[in-house]
Amino acid sequence: MIQKFKLFLLTFVHFLTDCYSSLLSPLLPVLIIKLDLSLTMAGALGAVALLTSSLFQPMMGILGDRMKKRYFIIVGPLFAAIFMSSVGLAPNFNILVVLVLLGGFGTASFHPQSVSMAGDVSGKRRGLGVSLFIGGGTLGLAVSPLVSTWYVDRFGIESLIWLAVPTVFAVILMARSLPITNPSPRIVTVAQLFEQFRPHLSAMIILTVVVIIRTLAGIGFTMFLPVLMAERGYSLLSGGAILTMFSSAGVLGGLLGGVISDRIGRARVIWITVLLTTPFLYGFLHTEGWLMYCMLFAGGFMVLASNSVAIAMAQELFPENAGTASSFPMGFSWGVAGGMMVLVGNSADRIGVESTLEILAFVPILGALLALKLPKDHRRLVSASVGQPESPELIGNAGDSEAASKS
Repeated sequence: MIQKFKLFLLTFVHFLTDCYSSLLSPLLPVLIIKLDLSLTMAGALGAVALLTSSLFQPMMGILGDRMKKRYFIIVGPLFAAIFMSSVGLAPNFNILVVLVLLGGFGTASFHPQSVSMAGDVSGKRRGLGVSLFIGGGTLGLAVSPLVSTWYVDRFGIESLIWLAVPTVFAVILMARSLPITNPSPRIVTVAQLFEQFRPHLSAMIILTVVVIIRTLAGIGFTMFLPVLMAERGYSLLSGGAILTMFSSAGVLGGLLGGVISDRIGRARVIWITVLLTTPFLYGFLHTEGWLMYCMLFAGGFMVLASNSVAIAMAQELFPENAGTASSFPMGFSWGVAGGMMVLVGNSADRIGVESTLEILAFVPILGALLALKLPKDHRRLVSASVGQPESPELIGNAGDSEAASKS
């Protein structure tokens, strides 16, 4: 049974935390002018943000699984709020990098422990619970561009620091209302962790690579969509609104993807939605008017429809190390893809933003082909939900019976 209040608190703080982690992209046009940044430097800034907030998540997941109390659920949002809201005060590129790095650390430390707790409080409906939790974060990513560009347009980028205040109060409420005790801390060495991952290591590697490929396209469009719209003559606020629409579609995609995957299987949802990302993103670049917005919305829906699905699959493969397992599709993959933003920015400097995004639109096809090798788990999940026995073949493909019972 889902513990609704606890899940709501976690989801709300996730919403706020991801609001700060997505402040950078919509404000890039302002920061580029203020600090005289090249597109390569802008891409490097995005890489720092994502490498810190995402690539460190497996390490924070391992550390979090060892802790008796989930302190990162409290500390993480505070770091993200305070330091990311301070980017408007940075006098130069170097200081800006430091602020983004510290804010990214807050995001990295929060996610593994919080998503593990979200799965714990969701009972047997882990797919739905994790989808709601991820949806809250994705909603934060969606709302942030619109709110931040409106705020900066009206009050100036230097006053952005005041946006940290709501999270301070929310974290105090969460600390008072949500027990942060880790019910089953696990102190294991890296060698022991590798042994525990060994039975389904190939599946985790495939899943991680698929998410990297999918995320590369998603982050590339998120990072440079405001720049593209500015080049096309759109205002800062209009660019933020368009980015909000793109991210909002991802919220809807993530929620529906998780729910549908509980019925037809994680792998099937992943490869179908990743494949459909390409035609819509490419179509957005070559259409105008209402059709352009429809294409962008559909592209945002597809690019994030597999987000919560991949995390749920990772947790089912390794239920005893859910925090660590979650950090690979949720953090490590995003960090690796984010690190490639330096190359994307350099490409934009050389051949233009639109041409670079055209290339990125075709990247998900590679991920869809690789996703065909993911464990076929839909028959196991359906049979488990109606109390039917599972065959050894299905268990071997999709995880052991313990994983099924905890999903």
